[in-house]
Amino acid sequence: MRINVNSSNKMTISQIVEKKFKRTKDKSLLFASDFPEYDQDYIGDLLSIYVREGKLIRLANGVYLKTTVTKFGPVLPSPTEIAEAIARRDHAQVLMSGLAAENYFGLSTQVPMKIVFLTNGSARKLTAGNTTIEFKRGVPKNFAFKDKTMATLCLALKSIGNGHVTDEQKNVLRNFLNDYIQEHDIKSDLKLMPQWIQKMLNEIVNKES
Repeated sequence: MRINVNSSNKMTISQIVEKKFKRTKDKSLLFASDFPEYDQDYIGDLLSIYVREGKLIRLANGVYLKTTVTKFGPVLPSPTEIAEAIARRDHAQVLMSGLAAENYFGLSTQVPMKIVFLTNGSARKLTAGNTTIEFKRGVPKNFAFKDKTMATLCLALKSIGNGHVTDEQKNVLRNFLNDYIQEHDIKSDLKLMPQWIQKMLNEIVNKES
């Protein structure tokens, strides 16, 4: 149940928000929903004061980032750190996809200005610096993998497409997998991937150096 704001409790709520703000570490997210018992419009007004003072960056409705501003601009966490913080708040899962996933594994040198995460939570879009972070609803199979790294690798290869993985990219995959399978069992996760990815990865793993 939300508590309506009136003249007798405004200062108390302001102090509560200030205490939470001071305890929030730099490069961490602060949510209006961190104060569910209070009127959200009023909480938004209080947090907007910190935005105007340059102490918070408003990433999206109800989502704020505490940052230190240097002569080079605000110090921002990575898009993945932001996405995972939102996922924790929403009790959801996120998986990097598309060009960002390709770049993560060294399969592409392009640095995307828009990073798409698949989620089993709410779809949304926000902006951090010059980067757009978008959450898209993913099908349940995306989140059935035991190993999040393998789920992300599958999405990276889907982004490249069947028949478009180059020999150079296969060499990158070989170097990655040769190290990774020393400590991780990927057999069950391989079965969740499209047939063409299964075949390619099995050939890469089993190919003699």
